[in-house]
Parts: sequence; C-alpha cells; structure tokens
Amino acid sequence: MVVMAVFRADLYVRIKLSKFDLTNSSQQLLDLLKSVPDLRNLQMTRVTWDTEAQGKVRIEEWYEMSGAIAVPEGGKAFWVLSKDASSKEPYNLFMRLDRNITASDYDSAQRQATEWVEQVILKPLRSGLPVQEVKISSPSELSKKAQVLRGSR
Repeated sequence: MVVMAVFRADLYVRIKLSKFDLTNSSQQLLDLLKSVPDLRNLQMTRVTWDTEAQGKVRIEEWYEMSGAIAVPEGGKAFWVLSKDASSKEPYNLFMRLDRNITASDYDSAQRQATEWVEQVILKPLRSGLPVQEVKISSPSELSKKAQVLRGSR
C-alpha cells in the first residue's frame, strides 16, 4: 500500500510572448486567468519605479497580479509579473505558483504540479496570447542555475 502525503509544490513559469504590449497584454492575461476555475481573488496592480543615476531619471513600469489557488489539497499563493523583456530577463511573464498536492513523494508531486500548470494555466494562455516560449522550473532547478551563474563571475 502506497502512503500518499501532501507536499508543497512550488513552480516558476517564465513566458516569452511574440507580441507584447505592457498594458494590453497584461489586461489580456488577467482576463484569461480569471477564466481559470482553480484561481480565485485575482487582482492586478500597476507598479512604477523611478530611479535617478548621474542626473538621468529612469522609469520602469510593470504589472503584478496575485490571487489564490483553490485545489482540494489546499491552495497556496499565485503571483505574476508582467513586464517588457530585457537581455537580463528575456521573458514577459513570470509566474510563481505554490500549491499543495497529494503524491507518494516530492518528485512525483512536482511532476503532477507541472502537469497541472500545463493543463490548467498554460493551455488557456496559449489559446489567448501569442506564446513564443515557456520554461517551467522548480526552486531547486533555479537554485542550480543561480549557482552556475555565480560561478561564472
């Protein structure tokens, strides 16, 4: 008999769109996410950050969306950053999804959570936005990449 436990599965999703307009694409994304039954209490906030360096003012702008995940095992947090792509961050959308999932072990929980993200979140996004590229990572995968980058300095 396999004992099933509840694990917390954290996933990071980076999405590059082929056509991106900060305001319009962010609103389209919010509308698509509101159609996802497992997401609740979604809200969007426009963020503006002004910095000054050597007498020049630089203004950065992005949108943040947050909400809750409503799944039988107990939902956790849902957060999205919508921004213009840059050479340092070559994506338009960054999502963090934290949810509980029932599985026999942690690796199985992460796989099931990835499948859930693909089916429940990414499928409607792909149908409504010009998705060019998607990368789904776990915290351990991002940590390994960060270690490699730190070692290359």
